[in-house]
Amino acid sequence: MSSALSLPQANLKIALWQVDADAMSSTDLYVWLNDMGLPHEVSMRLHELATYTKKAANKVLLIGKILLIKIIEFVKAHPHLAIGVAVGVAVRILASSIPFVGPLLEPLATALGIPIGAIAGHRLDRGKEVSDGIIGIVQEIIEMAKDFFQLLIDVFNTIFRNVITA
Repeated sequence: MSSALSLPQANLKIALWQVDADAMSSTDLYVWLNDMGLPHEVSMRLHELATYTKKAANKVLLIGKILLIKIIEFVKAHPHLAIGVAVGVAVRILASSIPFVGPLLEPLATALGIPIGAIAGHRLDRGKEVSDGIIGIVQEIIEMAKDFFQLLIDVFNTIFRNVITA
């Protein structure tokens, strides 16, 4: 996808992300999470994530809020993927509620339902039909993970390469 970022490029990215994080109040973020229909406990946990900060180069970076905003942007850009994951979670919950065999089915439903839902949703977001074999599915998993995490990994590694934590 992209080569490693230079320090100036990473600093620019994190500065732009910091501006976005500063522009969104914690209240707006919490309201947005609730408006998504998330359970109260999930909204509270994600809101706690938004309060995580890290000091680097005499600046306090809103790392938690930046990460949460990036996740929100990803979900907005891939709505079918998010729906696919939600369907997978619903399958897991339904499987676990079956008397007697539910506890046996839950791990299988989790291991299959969530990734299959995510892959199917991702393919819908990209306008592809679900017709490839196992190789196509593995490629989609790799592509999703790479797209979502590569930029964050590059930026955070570059910024925090010289940060010493006590």
